[in-house]
Amino acid sequence: MTTPTTKHSKITLPLLIEYVDALLPSLDIQVPQTAESTNDTTEVLWVAQDKAALSALQIQLKHKMASADAATAETWDISILSALIKQPSLKRYELVCFWLPALSQEQIQQYVPLLMRYRDLYAAHLLVALDDSINLQPYGFTPFDILSEPSLNIEAMAAITSSTTSATLWQFNLYDYKQLPNWLNADYWANPENWGKSRW
Repeated sequence: MTTPTTKHSKITLPLLIEYVDALLPSLDIQVPQTAESTNDTTEVLWVAQDKAALSALQIQLKHKMASADAATAETWDISILSALIKQPSLKRYELVCFWLPALSQEQIQQYVPLLMRYRDLYAAHLLVALDDSINLQPYGFTPFDILSEPSLNIEAMAAITSSTTSATLWQFNLYDYKQLPNWLNADYWANPENWGKSRW
C-alpha cells in the first residue's frame, strides 16, 4: 500500500480527491453493479469540519464525479464532525478521509477520541488533512508525502496544488502500521538448527 515517510507535502482538497480516486482500485472496494443494491456497499467516508467545509467538499466531489462513473460515487459517504460524534453506532469503512485544514490545536483535542475510534475500529485506511501546526505522530499517525506517490500524474498536479487552502496529510494504514519483527518468522520457529540432532 503506502510506505510511511518522515517528510510531507502541502495538500489541497482537489489533490486529496485525486489521490483517493487513484487509491480506490488498490483497496478491494466492492462497487455496486445494479440499481437494486443496498447502501451496505458504502466503503469511503469523507468528513469535513463544518457545513461550510462540507459544501466546498461536495462541490469538489461533484466536479470529480462529473468525469468519473456514477457507480464509484455510490460508494462514498459524506459527513461532518459534529454528526459523527453524535452517532451511537458507527459503520466500518475501507477508507476514511478527514478534511480538517481549519481546525485549531485547541479544537483538535475534542476530536482526538473520534480519530482514535476510526483508527482502531472503523477504518482500514485513514487519511487526515490538518493544519501544519498540528502533530498527529503521538497518536500513531505518520506524515505522508502525497506528491511522491507513483499513482498520481505529476504533470496534472500543478493546477490541483494551486488552491488557496492547504494542509498536511497524515495517514494510518491498519495493514502496514507495524513492521514485522525478524523473530516472528517461520525460519526461527522450533529451533530448526536442532532438527535431526536430538529427540525432543
